[in-house]
Amino acid sequence: MRRIGLVVLAFGLTGGALAQPLDVKDVTERIQHRYETIEDATARFSQHVKFGYSKIEQNFSGTLVMKKPNRYRIESEHQTLVTDGTTVWSYSPMNKQVIVDRYKENQNSLSPEHFLLNLPSNYYTSILGREQADGGSLVVLRLLPKDDQSFVKSMKVWVEEGTWVVRKVELVDVNDTQTVYTVQDVKLNTNVKESAFTFSPPSGTEVVDLR
Repeated sequence: MRRIGLVVLAFGLTGGALAQPLDVKDVTERIQHRYETIEDATARFSQHVKFGYSKIEQNFSGTLVMKKPNRYRIESEHQTLVTDGTTVWSYSPMNKQVIVDRYKENQNSLSPEHFLLNLPSNYYTSILGREQADGGSLVVLRLLPKDDQSFVKSMKVWVEEGTWVVRKVELVDVNDTQTVYTVQDVKLNTNVKESAFTFSPPSGTEVVDLR
């Protein structure tokens, strides 16, 4: 699993207006600078998945809690994923099973913490333009993987101009499955407790320890 510092897209609360025209280097540096000010973050998100072959669509909602370095907790209806930077717990309530493993960096991971915190370094970034939303202007970025063996074909990211809050991320994988994450709320630097990054399985859960 890839380091949180990757991930992906920076959250922010304040920032200056961006000069015309949009410059990709300027935008990415502003996003990176915002990420560097973050020690911890909590966010709510919704997830919409449209499978490429079957065209079946699914909707989920969840929360992401992260703290530097390498600690995060992602909870949704179908999975809880937790790491303290050393151990990873992946819990499926449907299967009543938790898989325990050592924390590993993985640049191909598609977990939300990998693209809701900072722009991934293993992608080429370009600017598609601006879109207007209720909260203001959004800068639309297109990301293409540098690795031609990547599971992700392309990404689009909508970032609020001036605040650099990520509002939406769209992923398309090699199976043409489209996953869209929409961020509803972000709280930064609230001194998240370390207990958020440990996991105790409910009674009756099967534990599969791969360590």
